[in-house]
Amino acid sequence: MFLILAAAPTIGQESERSPPQRLPTVTASWSGVPVRTLCRRLGDLAGRPVILDRRLDPDSPVTLDCREAPLVDVLGQIATPLGASCAVLPTSIRIVPGRAAVRLVASDAARSRTIAALPPAPRRLAGRRAPWTWEDGARPRDLLEAIATEAGIDLAGLDDIPHDHLAAADLPALPLAERLDLLLAQFDRRIDWESARGRSARVEMEIVPLPPEIPGEKAAVVIGAPSGGPAVVPPPRGDKSRRPPAGGMPTWTLDVAAPLDQLLATVAKRMELELALDRDGLRRKGIAAAEIVRLSVKDVDRDTLLDRIVAPLELAWTIEGNTLRVGPKTD
Repeated sequence: MFLILAAAPTIGQESERSPPQRLPTVTASWSGVPVRTLCRRLGDLAGRPVILDRRLDPDSPVTLDCREAPLVDVLGQIATPLGASCAVLPTSIRIVPGRAAVRLVASDAARSRTIAALPPAPRRLAGRRAPWTWEDGARPRDLLEAIATEAGIDLAGLDDIPHDHLAAADLPALPLAERLDLLLAQFDRRIDWESARGRSARVEMEIVPLPPEIPGEKAAVVIGAPSGGPAVVPPPRGDKSRRPPAGGMPTWTLDVAAPLDQLLATVAKRMELELALDRDGLRRKGIAAAEIVRLSVKDVDRDTLLDRIVAPLELAWTIEGNTLRVGPKTD
């Protein structure tokens, strides 16, 4: 059984690479629904395709009941039983084996930075949008060769793509760079746009491996930061990672590597607080608001979580009414 009762908008991640999209909340009841069906339905709600990696069983049944649950939490509850993780990118959502979502978000951010630094011609090529459709049984090597030929690209490394047959797909208009990497990521590969170079009317590029796994970086759902920066991993709601302890207060479990300001903004929002970050005070202390914070905590209370975020930078936090204030310690 599959029933969606409502979907209300909430704030999601936005990017200059695509029109702003808001991630929905979901009220639904699913019983034994194949995960491939859920991907299609959730893609309609999210306004971007939800793509199941070829290495995951598309017929795995999902049973779940949720009421006004944030989409990121629903994705985590779908991915975890599959032994998978989920990368929420500006123009697509990917459910991938193991904890590869961190790797995928890092690769997406690196590609965005590389393309932004390219000369105008290859940058325009990378951003060229088009839909992409193929039938059941399509071979990935053939698909990549066809799209590269159409774009005027000589693609080195095609022979290293394993022989396989893919399930049918019908993707909306996406930039060329994302279409190529969307397929290659399912073979732990990507396009090296730094290798782009012209030869008469054609461009030469190389297929290379994805970045290696990041030790200690594990999360069920990883959200690409809107700036194309490092990933922000928000804590899930309504599951055992935030089970109330005896005192009735929620606990937090986070695995995160993110800029300080983005991490604090995400955490404050989940606490239903407004963030007041003393950026001038940070500058006076020589601390960048984009300083990367690496944190791994399990089942900690609110105060411990905030202490663990700010302590390495010798900052202090207070909560005044509905405002979370963070800045340098006062003498």
